[in-house]
Amino acid sequence: MIDIVIPTYGRPHRVAEVAADIAAATTVEHRVLFVIEADDLATDKACQEARVEYVTNEGARSYGGAINTGRRYSFNEWVFTGADDLHFHPGWDVAALACAAANPWAHVIGTDDLLNPYVKLGVHSTHSLVRRSYLDEVGGVVDEGPGSFLFEGFGHNYVDTEFIGTAKARCVFRPCFESVVAHLHESAGLSPRDATHDKADATYGADAELYESRRPLWWTISL
Repeated sequence: MIDIVIPTYGRPHRVAEVAADIAAATTVEHRVLFVIEADDLATDKACQEARVEYVTNEGARSYGGAINTGRRYSFNEWVFTGADDLHFHPGWDVAALACAAANPWAHVIGTDDLLNPYVKLGVHSTHSLVRRSYLDEVGGVVDEGPGSFLFEGFGHNYVDTEFIGTAKARCVFRPCFESVVAHLHESAGLSPRDATHDKADATYGADAELYESRRPLWWTISL
């Protein structure tokens, strides 16, 4: 029922750990798909050794590009926007799907990352469970239409902010605090800093400017 897409770059040691973590915490029918970069040979080798399913990113060299690639190779009813620095708590999947069943209008279910202050308030989600039909019929990006998911113009930052902002404007977003997928981010001292964090920080200013320029797209959504 769920395709769990895990973009990963420069963290070969995390592949087997993340796969095992998901397997231990997830009870519903699911599939895990890692998305790697073509030049990340160490992670390619780690995926082979861990015997996990993986594909090479065909989009922009970014989180958005990797998630979009994973979605193209997915087939289940729900797609989860994962990452390689997450810890899935047991029952996260059951709770999120129960939330969706109780709220059939909600096509984007936000999980609790135990970190982001806006996530804790229930007004944002960094990692979400997304209904496939929503993407197919409406699309996650306002100016890209049906079939779209995440906007690939961002280097890294704000890609989730735009996606959730769009879903909220359409009244299809609902947070699920019972679904816990903890974000073990370096900013909170939960993981060591590495090249992936440096890459994200390098585009923060440009990403912020781009986000501000695009905000009117979902402000003017007419239901």
